[in-house]
Amino acid sequence: MGMIAGDLAAAALAQWPSLAGQIGLSAAAWRAAPLARREDARVARVLLRMIGPDGRQLVLKHQARPVDPDKFETQIAAHLAAQEGFAEGVPALLAVDLETQASVMDYVAAEPLSTLLDGAPLARQAALLRRAGAWLGSYHRALPGEARVFQPKHTIRFLGTVMEEVATGARQVGKPERFLACAEALCAEQARFEGRHTLTAQTHGDLHMRNLVLDETRCWGLDFAGGRVVPVGHDIARLLADYAILHAPKEAIAAGEVMPDAALAGFFDGYGLVGPDDPSVQLLLRNRVLAEWWGLPARAEDRGLAQARRWAGVQALAARVFGPLR
Repeated sequence: MGMIAGDLAAAALAQWPSLAGQIGLSAAAWRAAPLARREDARVARVLLRMIGPDGRQLVLKHQARPVDPDKFETQIAAHLAAQEGFAEGVPALLAVDLETQASVMDYVAAEPLSTLLDGAPLARQAALLRRAGAWLGSYHRALPGEARVFQPKHTIRFLGTVMEEVATGARQVGKPERFLACAEALCAEQARFEGRHTLTAQTHGDLHMRNLVLDETRCWGLDFAGGRVVPVGHDIARLLADYAILHAPKEAIAAGEVMPDAALAGFFDGYGLVGPDDPSVQLLLRNRVLAEWWGLPARAEDRGLAQARRWAGVQALAARVFGPLR
């Protein structure tokens, strides 16, 4: 079996014989190639592409950090539930070791949605988001959910807690006065979302653009976080805010909106369960802009390159959603 340098990769490959045995494979006949890696203060994770003697390809994934067996088990259970209800939209999970937080799944030759959107013209972005919306609509249909009256008070109450922490200095955010003005503007709109119906679904729980991968005709979801049965706007807001911050042409976003009309229409043409006026979508999409804001380091010198890019996107987007800085 081919070897790859690095402690994370070595740790992953140490789990391969046991995992391969679960599938009935001869571990020694396979070679490994790097696929993806993340290693920072919070996360240490590696994905290797395992290539068999007959050309079959699998993904070996090992997470060294965070070490949280309960959370890992929840993620695995969520993947298996999605696989059972929506097999065509999820790579098959074939083997798991809960103790070492390692797993093997089918390899799909596809690109992350984030990569495909980067630098694409708006019409192309809208077409890609239509496909992403179709995947999410199918996923939400596959697992239990129901019609429900939307309760904006839960989101507004939590936002109020964050605002109090920012105001007292218990929570540090960049441009705190501007943040508080934007948050107050959203809280003032609570009545707009009251008493209206939405739909709930078993949510993905971490649906950012890197967790959807596409080839020319198909789309797959990855890294299910074991989301709760909550309004569908939670998944939608997570995905669409990620797009709006990093990829949407800000000049194409109308005042008070989060996304360009063409991109929004494209996504909901594919999604089909609710429309863009759904109250959970409307509130949670705007709240997500603020959540991304308070989730970033307050000081510029503490932001890495990716965080600096996201910060710039959040600020440009907030100017469209909540109005220009006064």
